[in-house]
Amino acid sequence: MLTRLHISSFIGLTIAVWLLALWFQGMPVLSADFIKPFGTVVGIMTFAVTMFNKYLWSWKIFKGWYVKRPDLRGTWKVELKSSWVDPETGKCIDPIYGYAVIRQSLTFLSVRLMTKESRSILVAHSIDQQEDDDLFKLVGVYRNEPKIELQGVRSEMHHGSFALEVHGYPVYELQGHYWTDRGTKGGMKLESKVKTLYDTYEQADREIGN
Repeated sequence: MLTRLHISSFIGLTIAVWLLALWFQGMPVLSADFIKPFGTVVGIMTFAVTMFNKYLWSWKIFKGWYVKRPDLRGTWKVELKSSWVDPETGKCIDPIYGYAVIRQSLTFLSVRLMTKESRSILVAHSIDQQEDDDLFKLVGVYRNEPKIELQGVRSEMHHGSFALEVHGYPVYELQGHYWTDRGTKGGMKLESKVKTLYDTYEQADREIGN
């Protein structure tokens, strides 16, 4: 996120380069009164950048030509199909269902995936535009934290990564695969988004679960 210091630096550098260019071309350089409104300009620009970063970037008027970033905000229903085979039965486990809460601005993205037994938090990510201008892929690295009572019993903290294609405008689905450092992998699908951002699995399941 750009701070007031960053914006001040960029505006100051722009003014300095402009004045130097005028001086080298032998054109009259404005007096010191020229920079008196500097503080006001920085304040207005800081407010404008903050508003655009948080809210305006997602407006339809800017989509495509000015901002190329899919709007993923909301709570999504998640389906995970793991390749892990239960050694007792010799069969793959049933799909795991949960919820992914995505918070987003132009320069920020957080993803919290919640199931009955654990939660996963995004550590790093990128949203990459594919060969088709309207196709994006969300790639991320996450940390999974099982509930404390399950650690050392059935599940341990681990890291993983995922790659999800972003479908639709507005976005209606994310679908792809995930891998973990435990040697497991599987399919992953996010769908049926609602705008409300929930804090826990229980809350989301109570409000929007089937």
